[in-house]
Amino acid sequence: MSAIDITDLAGAVYSSGKVFDGLTTGRLDTENFLRSGSLAGVSSRADLALLEDLRDVAQFIIDHHDRLIDAPYVRAINAQITRSGALHPGQLRTRDQQIGVRTRYGRHTPPALTEDDLQQLIDSLTCEDATENALDLFVQLAKAQPFEDGNKRTALFVANSLLIGGGRMLVVPVDEQDPQLSDTFNDLLAKAYIRDEHDAVKDLLRKHGLTVLAR
Repeated sequence: MSAIDITDLAGAVYSSGKVFDGLTTGRLDTENFLRSGSLAGVSSRADLALLEDLRDVAQFIIDHHDRLIDAPYVRAINAQITRSGALHPGQLRTRDQQIGVRTRYGRHTPPALTEDDLQQLIDSLTCEDATENALDLFVQLAKAQPFEDGNKRTALFVANSLLIGGGRMLVVPVDEQDPQLSDTFNDLLAKAYIRDEHDAVKDLLRKHGLTVLAR
């Protein structure tokens, strides 16, 4: 694990920033930012704040790769990811907030989770295969929307906590030459939210989201 550097997670940082939050900084400039702090190609304060949060959460999962994935760990990841953008980083949303997401298939407003509920969700995903467990964690955490903000980013980096020790990484499917890829991913994730159709988005992630870490 000591051989893993934060730049090895550039794919997760870049793809989640671009697809989930509209990051305009390019892939190479994102890598350079992670490597040296270079601001070349970082054209807005919003992009810089997003990259700083994603950089810090990438370093966080590297530093805590051997920690048990439990509810406090998931909250700690969310606190890192939303530090610059949320009012209550790492805090579970409440029922009164009625926070949800709009999808092309309707609004998705799942029940608010308590700490115990979040732990039960994690404990319910018991696949012995680390890759399949990571895919389930990503989809189920994103779908549960436990936080006020940053739920998909949180789900992605929690999933990567299971993978990076084995030399693999989960990225969001994105291809600058094929904008349809990320749109298809968003469409299938929305179907998982609204229709409980999980297999198709996991199939897409197996094909276009799983990569080998270059050490």
